[in-house]
Amino acid sequence: MNDYQTDKPTSDEDVAAYVKRLEAEGQREIYIRKALKAHFDLGIQDIITACSGLSQARHLELSQLRARNPNLNENRFAWKISKSLTISKDDALVWAQTILSKEG
Repeated sequence: MNDYQTDKPTSDEDVAAYVKRLEAEGQREIYIRKALKAHFDLGIQDIITACSGLSQARHLELSQLRARNPNLNENRFAWKISKSLTISKDDALVWAQTILSKEG
């Protein structure tokens, strides 16, 4: 199992290449965010921007979050998403609604 602290970028990887590689390796968004902070010392806004297009990593993160919190209602789940991913409550609510609608 990889550790974000030791999963360093290669000498030729910039932020964009690094996040794409980590996503291709199957890492969740929170792992990628922590790795960016550890290796590039980015601020939260830069990390959010760098991760904004990582749909597979975000999907994995949200799936894990739902698995850990299966009984949350829509609003509580949206709040959890908002806090975990540092996104707006409105954006998180859309994710929560999408995920919950697929459940049933």
